[in-house]
Amino acid sequence: MDDEGRMENYLKRLEPTEEVETESAQKRKRERSVVWDGKHLKTAGNTSNLLDHLKRLHPSRMTADKEPMPKTMATFLNKEPFYGSDSNVKKRLDKKVMDMIVKDVRPFSCVHDEGFVELMQEAVPRYKLPSRTYFRDVMLPTEYDLLSLKLRAALEAVKHVGLTTDLWTSAANEGYITITCHFITENFKLTSALLSTAPLMTPTNHNAQNIADSISLMLAKWGLLSKVVTVTTDNDSTMKKACDILEFKHLPCLAHTINLLAQDILKLAAVNVIISKCKRIVTYFKHSTIATAKLKEAQNTNEPLLLIQEVSTRWNSAYAMVKRILQINEYVTLTLLKLRNGPSPITNEELDVLNDLSDLLSPFHEATLSVSTNTKVSVSLIIPVIAEIHHKMNQVKAQLRTQEGKKIYVVVQKRLVERLDSFETHTIPRIATLIDPRFKKDGFLRSSNAEQAAEALELELLSLEPTTPRRPPTPESTLNEASSKFSFLQNKPKVKSTRADATRQFMENENIPDTCDPLKYWEMTADNELKLVAKKFFCVQASSCESERVFSLAGQTISDRRTRLKPEVVDQLLFLNKNRHFN
Repeated sequence: MDDEGRMENYLKRLEPTEEVETESAQKRKRERSVVWDGKHLKTAGNTSNLLDHLKRLHPSRMTADKEPMPKTMATFLNKEPFYGSDSNVKKRLDKKVMDMIVKDVRPFSCVHDEGFVELMQEAVPRYKLPSRTYFRDVMLPTEYDLLSLKLRAALEAVKHVGLTTDLWTSAANEGYITITCHFITENFKLTSALLSTAPLMTPTNHNAQNIADSISLMLAKWGLLSKVVTVTTDNDSTMKKACDILEFKHLPCLAHTINLLAQDILKLAAVNVIISKCKRIVTYFKHSTIATAKLKEAQNTNEPLLLIQEVSTRWNSAYAMVKRILQINEYVTLTLLKLRNGPSPITNEELDVLNDLSDLLSPFHEATLSVSTNTKVSVSLIIPVIAEIHHKMNQVKAQLRTQEGKKIYVVVQKRLVERLDSFETHTIPRIATLIDPRFKKDGFLRSSNAEQAAEALELELLSLEPTTPRRPPTPESTLNEASSKFSFLQNKPKVKSTRADATRQFMENENIPDTCDPLKYWEMTADNELKLVAKKFFCVQASSCESERVFSLAGQTISDRRTRLKPEVVDQLLFLNKNRHFN
């Protein structure tokens, strides 16, 4: 075959066949761009000129057989968009997160914690968590302002408030003063509120004038300067002087006073020796996992008890330590005898001293618990509680086992008179006890103080606007058969009243059981002057424990991780946490 024939055959092989390509071949074949369809155009190696040509002369070819491009990444991923800033759902979720930060004392940075972010993405995919600064700088002040309006409305509706206040130093070494407010509502409910936790006006000065100025400024903000009945604080002389400057009546915290008395007892040589031995035993078990494991094993129970560590600033922790040692001393002794290098166990003689000490401290512990509440009337308990301590001391005296216990008893009796008996001469607890239907004149240790209380009550009644006196009935629904908490009231002769009118009738009516609620009694009683007095005096707190509870919460708020929180932020966080019940 000549050269021309070979060229013809070659060209034929290059021509496309009529056979249909397989499906797999079609898939492998690369789709070409629409820009190559149409007439031949000059190009410099890119598609810019060709695309321009198609846009101008063949626009339909640009969109033919093409899927529309996704508008957003959320659409591409088949997800719905985030809630908008105006969405009610987003607003509710923002508030819930803010509530969590406040209630659980969480740092604002928790909204960036990986686990929390993943939880929210799974639970509410459309909710985008705001930043920590949004919650701190926007949500926090907004919630504070809203709650402040509600508290202000509640305070405007009352005529009398009792206050507690105290000073505290934070982990950042900043000084704070806190003020709590307590009042009786129209339906005779005792309500508490935190007004402020802020630095003193002059942070470098803790004198009485600076404290008084700081308190006055805060009370003026809330419109309470003319409504204060009494301020309850610890026994610090500076606090007393600050109240004098403000011309407010001052009531020493009974719990703090009992603490001072108990500390006097714990410092006695006979007591200090055995308390120190107890502390060594407790410390040994706290520092030894082996000793603790053996102590649990010795008790042979599913819920073994452990020893309690004493805290120097809390006398009742020493009492709790002694009680626990007495409770499980048998197992503690068995464990110590099996271990090397352990402290000596408690001897039988020392055990008798500990039993005496426990019996002597028990009434003070119970009294502290009684007056440390802010949900029940406590001011009218002060005088009866002290009378009960005297009564129980007389009972304990006959049961003491050791000479050391009898010596301790003598000191307790002396300190009891020095530290606590003066409360019967305070006007506020006097009147409060007298108008408490559980106690009246029977709640006093000395009848002469009861008569002086009646005179003080008459003066108080004269200062009120005249109302029509009515006989206060005994609300039967408040009575119950619960056991008495005040044994000294049993079989005590009834003190006859020399007063006339409704006061005399109230005094001569049968006392209600001491387990009943005096607020419930007065709520159900017809309006009269005594009811007004009850609403005024029952708001006073027997202890400043509520201020201490605020500082306990503040210690969690200003933790080692959050020492740079601004005082204003601290105040708002604590305010929202302690006043949630006004929402």
